[in-house]
Amino acid sequence: MTSHLQTLSQQLVEMAKISGACEADAMAVADTGESIRVRNGKVESVEREDAQGVGLRVFVEQATAQGTGLAFASASTSDVSETGLKLLVKQVMEMARISEPDPDAVPPTGANHPTRKELDAWTERHTVDASWNTEAAKQAALTCEDAALSFSDKITNSEGAEAGFGMVRVAYASADGFAAAYEKSSAALSASVIAGAGDGMQRDYAWDRKRSANALRAPEAIGREASERTLRRLGASSMDGGAMTVVFEPRVAASIPGHLISAINGRAVLQQRSFLADQKGKHIFPDFMRIVDDPDHPQGLGNRLFDGEGTRCRPMTIIDHGALSGFLADRYAARRLGSTPTGHASRGLTGDISIGTSNLILEAGHQTVENILHEIGNGLLVTELIGFGVNGVTGDYSRGASGFLIENGKLSRPVQEITIAGNLKDMFANISHLGDDLTWFGSSAVPTVAITGMTVAGQG
Repeated sequence: MTSHLQTLSQQLVEMAKISGACEADAMAVADTGESIRVRNGKVESVEREDAQGVGLRVFVEQATAQGTGLAFASASTSDVSETGLKLLVKQVMEMARISEPDPDAVPPTGANHPTRKELDAWTERHTVDASWNTEAAKQAALTCEDAALSFSDKITNSEGAEAGFGMVRVAYASADGFAAAYEKSSAALSASVIAGAGDGMQRDYAWDRKRSANALRAPEAIGREASERTLRRLGASSMDGGAMTVVFEPRVAASIPGHLISAINGRAVLQQRSFLADQKGKHIFPDFMRIVDDPDHPQGLGNRLFDGEGTRCRPMTIIDHGALSGFLADRYAARRLGSTPTGHASRGLTGDISIGTSNLILEAGHQTVENILHEIGNGLLVTELIGFGVNGVTGDYSRGASGFLIENGKLSRPVQEITIAGNLKDMFANISHLGDDLTWFGSSAVPTVAITGMTVAGQG
């Protein structure tokens, strides 16, 4: 299948060049997968995805007052027949010819591509997994839900359990002759249950997602966690507000490096949409902080050898001893910023290039969560965030939350209907503790994170 996709992408590039494009690149993607949802011991739905599509980007020379410039356009289709490919090429060429030239346009040639030796080694290391079929996934979902429902008689209902597995195949080709493809598999399992009734009803969930079904946590463990988390929330109420230390458990701490990545997106920096636009090389986190992007991690779901422009992806230390090493850049942003492309171009079948990471890791500390709570004394542990009140230009941060009050170094009671607020620049600088509990969530890994001096507003 990957060789077929690679052939399709190469064909599109050749057809575009014959039609008059001076530069072109193409992608072909195939997604296959199944998901099985069960509720109260019965199969509720079985869904299968089997999608394939190709995308083409072309560059043409256009006359300008200063001479000539490059105009470009992109489009995609799911019709991969010869007729469909010809129609796509015709459509994209027509779009490019009526587009305005961009003086900063960077054609898809001359990128730092991976070598054939690197491509072969990558394929050998990254084998796909097919250990689940529909029946195996169904049994995992049923077992997971049964473990959740039987955990306690205080669990009153189920919102269901879901198991899914699939594979994605990606091929890329550019006019400079580079062409390559890769494939990745994944599997996921989740459960959500309800405890209590009426106004006192609470719900929570647990989930896991890995490259292989064999690497997932046991269905029984996921089910038990869903029930444990739900039961802990019973009796939740609001709390008195004020300035305090807020501890983010890993499940919600994953949003913290995510906000960093949005702010160091090279295109956001160019457009002055980032509160970190002038912070390159400066210490924005404590000295003990290190954040890396690793495109080849044995546990990561974001592994890739090349990015959306065919640039070789390499590990990058984004935060080193608290300092910001640089901005993430595709080829366009790198040219405008006067830097080097970092291999972070992210691309769908159509639309402009965006910027994104592969496997983002906020490295763990050396303290247990129990020790962190003991040192903090009094504060708030956040286990759920609600809404998205984050301003990428100013860094202002305000989100709804629920979790547990920390009193005398221990968790006391569940709390809800509260708001936590601050400014991301201050939040980054005021990280006081990192747990030793590094936890993976698909393509990101984070430990427990404690931040001092946040504002908590409650109704207590």
